[in-house]
Amino acid sequence: MNTRRTLSLIAPAIILASSIGCALPAGLPAVPTATPGFVLPSAIPPSTSVPMPSETAVPSPTPTPTATATPTETPTPTATARPGVEASFLRDQPDIDGSWSEWTTTQYPIRSVVVGKAHWSGEDDLRASYRVGWDEKYLYLAVKVFDDEYVQNATGANLFKGDSIEVLLSTEPEADRAGAGLTGHDYQIGISPGSPDAGKHVEAYLWYPESKAGSLTKVDAGAVPMDGGYRVEMAIPWSTFGVTPARGLVLGFALSVSDNDDPDKNAQQTMISTSPERALDDPATWGLLTLR
Repeated sequence: MNTRRTLSLIAPAIILASSIGCALPAGLPAVPTATPGFVLPSAIPPSTSVPMPSETAVPSPTPTPTATATPTETPTPTATARPGVEASFLRDQPDIDGSWSEWTTTQYPIRSVVVGKAHWSGEDDLRASYRVGWDEKYLYLAVKVFDDEYVQNATGANLFKGDSIEVLLSTEPEADRAGAGLTGHDYQIGISPGSPDAGKHVEAYLWYPESKAGSLTKVDAGAVPMDGGYRVEMAIPWSTFGVTPARGLVLGFALSVSDNDDPDKNAQQTMISTSPERALDDPATWGLLTLR
């Protein structure tokens, strides 16, 4: 019998017998369970569906927003800061003679032109500085004025129409914010350094309150000429203002200098002040003075 034929007949029988768990007949050759180089697939993968191209959503056009007018913000008005200075307590009362030799307190400038700017030709025409102090009896002021021409021919209620000093003081600065104008707690005092020359016939005058208007004989004032101007010292009794001084007391305050360069005419040509917004009838534009 042809061997190849025999094997071709036996092999399927062996495979069939092994698949149903039968024993092989004796004498049959063993058949290898796997042929090198050939692997039966363990499982046939399920058919994979081919993805269809998905429909891409076309975005709807974004509507262009209609421009909305941004409302203009109205700025909140800011209150103008009131310039503030401090008055130092003086243990020793200065001699009121126009000399600055005893003063060691802070020197403050007087530089804002508040009247007659057209007549002011610069600092060579008019500039000034001052010092301030206090004790239990007096408010002290020392003023140094550089003025290219000293002219003071006016006196009394008209002394402001010549070279002179003005002191504005409010005993109730918080009440000034109400805008009521000058009231009984607002004071305006003028000091003439002398007429016709600095140091001669120095005087003080009170304009406001009008009920107390007149010469202030209790104000001690002294003045002396200096090269290019003059110096003034004054001691104003606290009783003039009806004030009891104490450390920490805050008062409305402005110090100003008037100038006249025309010897043939009494006129207030220019005024410079410590308060840039100084207005006589609006004490809220004055500065502040704190007793230290």
